Amino acid sequence: MPKKIVLAFSGGLDTSFCVPYLQERGWEVHTVFADTGGVDAEEKAWIEARAHELKVASHVTVDGGPAIWAGFVKPFVWAGEPYQGQYPLLVSDRYLIVEAALKRCAELGTKAIAHGCTGMGNDQVRFDLAIKALGDYEIVAPIREIQKEHKEVRA
Repeated sequence: MPKKIVLAFSGGLDTSFCVPYLQERGWEVHTVFADTGGVDAEEKAWIEARAHELKVASHVTVDGGPAIWAGFVKPFVWAGEPYQGQYPLLVSDRYLIVEAALKRCAELGTKAIAHGCTGMGNDQVRFDLAIKALGDYEIVAPIREIQKEHKEVRA
């Protein structure tokens, strides 16, 4: 019986690649898309169809709009402080995506989570630290793994 893993899924190139990569390594892949705003019904339907086209075991879409508004946007706007003196503090949807994916992990009875972040940017740090802060999970990052194995692969 394959081990279950939850993949934070956007339907884009990287996370679409992650599905067969994980399946080929023996994982039963379940995807979750956290809608944190800016995605219309047609795009959500496309993301779900893409997940099923890739033959995932299950796919769920989570409405993260209310949580991102209450937990991030309002407090950051009220704080009025820019990140590094110039950027708005509104790049925190990664934490909400992690929270949604970990909730799905709990529903499926697994402690394995995957994401499509590269090994080159801050997204991997945001995802990994949020996951580690919320518990003891096995983190699988296929794109990052490939970048470590093949020097010619870069973000």
